[in-house]
Amino acid sequence: MSDIGYNDNVQVYGRKFHVQTATQTAKGLASCEVFEEGRVINKNYVSFERRRQSDEEMLESRIREIVENMHQETLSEIELMFAIAEKIKTMGHAPSHIKMGLLFVNYNLMQDAIAEFRTAISISPDQIDAYNNLGLAYIKALDYASAVKVLKKALLIQPGYADVHHNLGMAYYYENQFHKAIEDIQKALRINPDYQIARYNQALVYLASILNDIEDKDLPPASIRVERALQLLQNLAEVGVKGIRAVTNKVKKALLAKDFKSAVKVLESSKEKVFPAEPHSIIGINFYLRFMYGGKNLTKRSLKKFEEELIESIESNDNYADLWNNLGIVHLIQCRNLFLKALNEFNKALEINPKFEKAIKNKKLVENDGKEFLILLRAILK
Repeated sequence: MSDIGYNDNVQVYGRKFHVQTATQTAKGLASCEVFEEGRVINKNYVSFERRRQSDEEMLESRIREIVENMHQETLSEIELMFAIAEKIKTMGHAPSHIKMGLLFVNYNLMQDAIAEFRTAISISPDQIDAYNNLGLAYIKALDYASAVKVLKKALLIQPGYADVHHNLGMAYYYENQFHKAIEDIQKALRINPDYQIARYNQALVYLASILNDIEDKDLPPASIRVERALQLLQNLAEVGVKGIRAVTNKVKKALLAKDFKSAVKVLESSKEKVFPAEPHSIIGINFYLRFMYGGKNLTKRSLKKFEEELIESIESNDNYADLWNNLGIVHLIQCRNLFLKALNEFNKALEINPKFEKAIKNKKLVENDGKEFLILLRAILK
């Protein structure tokens, strides 16, 4: 069976994106890449089962449907994302700008994300999450000096924020200011002793500092830094962080050979596997923005998709409270939609018999409760 592919451009608010979706049949994958000015900004994969040769015709039809849906949904998502961003500009609501910024970060559109976080700060100057996410966006945009400046300002507003200390430490790390990086990551761990990725990054900073300057006078001797790094990794193993033992063994092997470069490379390349991104958070953000600003784009189909994505995430991460919360909101919206469907059906009954008293009464009850449902949902999401 030959590979299937689609290519389209989408123009939104003066921007041009190219979407390329294709199968890799031998691997059982479909991939969708989004380009802007020749640069890949986003890439997604969907897997599908390969079947016996006798099922090839059925398989091709199913894969074509998967690829076409993936392609069209991506085109629609880009258009809707920028349409929502435009609508948010008129609202003056800082939390919405923060969520919009996070959605842009997910699409690797860092300058758009930075603009959203800066707008949130201009609306609400004490919005600590806006500063923290702005700092992270600067880090992802490789603007470490701006990240340091923003995150230091955030700590003036709220000194005891573990995430800000950790992210400031990482900004210092990328600037090769290792002693400052260690100080701030240690502060994050003092505030939150269960901050496991901070412990991992502290080990990374210790080993990278040796690679940068084995005689660094602002830090302990290299042997102590190695010892502390290994202890931090051991702590992660003791609390059951998945995959950390294999990573630690590779690091130890490199350190035995005095190969600090390889040890650092192992930690950097393994971080996303040991601490994978939490897809449920972006599902919730996307859902919030769709409901609050997407208008008619929150269709029955899109609601069903959100429900399926949340249920899938819950199956592998059932201890995340926000997953259950978002799923509850989806079900509330589905209830409201059933109220509206019922309203249409009572109207149909009254078209047939305008004097049908039960239908008149039921219509009034549904109209009142439907309004209350909308008020309830908006109150929950704000």
